[in-house]
Amino acid sequence: MQKKKRKVVKNKQPKSMLKEAISDIEKEILALSKEKRELNSQINGLDNNMENYQETERSLQEKIARLIEKEANLKKRKKTTEQKQEKLSDKLSKIQKIKYDMQEI
Repeated sequence: MQKKKRKVVKNKQPKSMLKEAISDIEKEILALSKEKRELNSQINGLDNNMENYQETERSLQEKIARLIEKEANLKKRKKTTEQKQEKLSDKLSKIQKIKYDMQEI
């Protein structure tokens, strides 16, 4: 007896379902990739903002340090000027006393 050859009929329905499932997965992967890019972009923006804030803070700290140094110099000059003023006042007082004494003679 001869065996009959059977034709294997491939069911197209499972293939189309698989293609559709793969297509859906690819769409989801694309959407997730887009979301990932957007999140990375936001993170980079936040990193840049943080760096800008830190740079601004450093700059302001340097300005404060320079101002403190200027303030110290000004205080020193003020003290020196006050001492000179006091000496001049003393000299003027002495001169006025001498002038008064000379008028008495």
